[in-house]
Amino acid sequence: MNNIIETLNRRYATKQFDTAQTLSDKQVHILTESMRLAPSSFGLQPWKFVVISDPQLKAQLKTHSYGQDKVTQASHLIVLCAADDTTESDVQRYIDSIVSTTHADPSQLE
Repeated sequence: MNNIIETLNRRYATKQFDTAQTLSDKQVHILTESMRLAPSSFGLQPWKFVVISDPQLKAQLKTHSYGQDKVTQASHLIVLCAADDTTESDVQRYIDSIVSTTHADPSQLE
């Protein structure tokens, strides 16, 4: 994970996972932080990520994933949940967050 750009340049679709290999807590943390910090065009980041490592839950999800073995082979399954609309309350929550963290003038953000 030290040279992530080099690794990403060699990306390919994984056909199967080695079930003897497991991501460490540190690796999961780096992955989830990189996803959390990914920018969106408006700064709203209208997504959430669910990390699943429970074998029973992954087995249940396999039936909803066209029976793909990869769902149960991977040590961790990351599910991307994306909002398909943005509401006024989403924007207000975003503005409130900026105000609370930067002490910006709310009238300047409207």
